[in-house]
Amino acid sequence: MKNKNLAGLLAAATLVLVLSGCAAVSKVSTGDALVGDRMALKLDTSWNQFERGLGNDTPTWTVEGVTIDALQFYVGIKDGQPIAKLPDAAKNQKPLNFKSSMQAADVVALYQAMLTRDGSSFELVKLEPAEFLGGKGFRFEYALNRKVDDVPMRGLAYGTVQKGELFVIHYSAPRLVFFPRYQARVETLARGAKLKS
Repeated sequence: MKNKNLAGLLAAATLVLVLSGCAAVSKVSTGDALVGDRMALKLDTSWNQFERGLGNDTPTWTVEGVTIDALQFYVGIKDGQPIAKLPDAAKNQKPLNFKSSMQAADVVALYQAMLTRDGSSFELVKLEPAEFLGGKGFRFEYALNRKVDDVPMRGLAYGTVQKGELFVIHYSAPRLVFFPRYQARVETLARGAKLKS
């Protein structure tokens, strides 16, 4: 058991070192913010931003650090495009492509496939209709046991398909402390998000 925990801690530490060496971090201050030149947000608190995300070019924000909590933005993914660029280590894996005909459950399955590629386990907790970006969308919550360090995670996402494009705001953090600490902040941010015309 100690060896497993040590391996998880070493893997997490390695990830931090890799990210710190290759990702530019900037502060996103309170007020108006624009993600992907199309998703307009109103912020009542500041975030730390990784422009290229976690090695997959997905804009990623965090409060505590990306190995703890991550708020990711998938903006305007077109029919046939992958939801995120594959990391270099996963080049032999099939890309997870969005199809404009997908229903909410199909989009959730796409994210489940992405989140479990490393062997993590996923359980859908809730999937429900929700207004997002000024139109009909969906909201889902899930539980995930992260394989790299055996940490129980919780996640939530708001999504919508508008004019054949996918838009998702996705948040994940450890279940016991950090997820409940920032959930209300993320929910407020997602409910207030708008598409720039």
